[in-house]
Amino acid sequence: MNDDEFKSRLSAAKSTRMGYIKDASREVYKYCFNGREQEWDMGSKGQEPDEIFTDFPAVIAEEFHGELFSTMTPENAPWVGYEPGNAVSKDDWANGLEDQFDEFGEIMDQSIRSSNYYTEGQTAFQDAVVGNVAMWVERRAFGKPIRCEAIAIPKLELRIGPNGIEDRFRTERYIARDLPSLLPDADFPKELKDKIKRGSSAHMPVIWGFWRDYSDPLAPRWYQAIRVDGKEVGLDRDIGEEGACPLIVGRFNGVPNSPWGRGPGRTMLPTIRTLDVLCSMNLEAMDRNLDPAYAYPHDGILDLSDGIESGMGYPSMPGSAESIRPIGTIDNLDYGFFSEEKIEEKVRYGFYREMLQRGKTPPSASQYLGEAQKQIQRMARPAATLWEEFGVGILKRFEYLERQRGGLLFGVPQPLIEGGTVSVRPISPLERAQAREDVMVAQSIMETANATMGPQQAAMMIDGAATTENIKAKLKDKLVVTRSAEDQMRMMQAQAAAMAPPSPEAPNGQG
Repeated sequence: MNDDEFKSRLSAAKSTRMGYIKDASREVYKYCFNGREQEWDMGSKGQEPDEIFTDFPAVIAEEFHGELFSTMTPENAPWVGYEPGNAVSKDDWANGLEDQFDEFGEIMDQSIRSSNYYTEGQTAFQDAVVGNVAMWVERRAFGKPIRCEAIAIPKLELRIGPNGIEDRFRTERYIARDLPSLLPDADFPKELKDKIKRGSSAHMPVIWGFWRDYSDPLAPRWYQAIRVDGKEVGLDRDIGEEGACPLIVGRFNGVPNSPWGRGPGRTMLPTIRTLDVLCSMNLEAMDRNLDPAYAYPHDGILDLSDGIESGMGYPSMPGSAESIRPIGTIDNLDYGFFSEEKIEEKVRYGFYREMLQRGKTPPSASQYLGEAQKQIQRMARPAATLWEEFGVGILKRFEYLERQRGGLLFGVPQPLIEGGTVSVRPISPLERAQAREDVMVAQSIMETANATMGPQQAAMMIDGAATTENIKAKLKDKLVVTRSAEDQMRMMQAQAAAMAPPSPEAPNGQG
């Protein structure tokens, strides 16, 4: 490959980050992950974290990215279901194809559980606060579980293309002597070989680059290029089709024509700045009230210019003027703390958190569920792109690796996601959460019918069995088992016969 292409693509990707996200994202790190802002400073270490006066954004950010991770990819339940695409007939789906995909889903779930995804995923989703989530997914040795590694935004350079995030670059720094174990198939130039042979502890930047090759527009393939300290190491090559790229990146609340998202941290950054300034002002006001400035009579002997210490006595000459007295106004702290509370509420809402309950009456169960549903719906809309790019990207990558020799899907004749013989569409858990809203509306309608018409007339109007089946289908439920129409009819007949009054017996002696 022409080295100029690598450099031009990397330069274009760097320009998008420098021009759009670097300064603001560093500031989000400062407030939400205090201490990590140094990751944006070219790897400088040992500096003190930037001074801030509130930890509220950090607490809310932790709630946000933790819930987003557990909602999109829950650890204790399969986090994806499958439904047929337009090319699949209902008859084919009902006649065995659905069972095949249930088995496929179980294999995928087993693969993800055997990896370290649920450990690294919690770290990767922190950057959804800024707007992107990135993870490196690979199998390092034959027969070993798939390994995931969270990649922080400061290590990424991205460029948007015709089909989403096309150009992806990851930069890391490694000690020279560790390079052979990191890149065992590399052909290092003489300069690097000499440093490796000397056991040099010098840090070398390693850049992985990936982009799609559209030589065949209908079947694009991923191309890989690696540079160590700016030099080729013989690892530039075509690596494969969809799922071959190990660097998975997605956008939360994607920005049009940009590879970068706009997470709640960036959206609420002006308000977070205001909150930090207000907290600083409140602390200053408390300091003025608790340790006020003072005036004292100067008799030429008593000198208090260096300050006074609590509990200490200071003698002065007899006949001195007025006693020591505080000066300045006493601040009204109530207004400052009230304003701080209102701004915290704005930050909370901006991070898709529910508003605090006002008043002494606790919310009812329906109110609580309604608020929780509203919160999920608000989060689901900006997370749609993240699920499509990151969630589905993770699934495709795991499937690609498991279809290699030694993988759980090797030799299994099952269709690919969004490709192959059958098209299927993964269903995100956020989409399932939105489906619960429809179910709640249906339940409300049935409750209203029972209340206004009575149970008997409502039962005549509403087909309870069909409605229950619709609810199961809407929620993609696999646990509740309903009886067949024939079984229900037999049970109703048996129940009617048991409740029927006994027939009158004929008088004795009469037939």
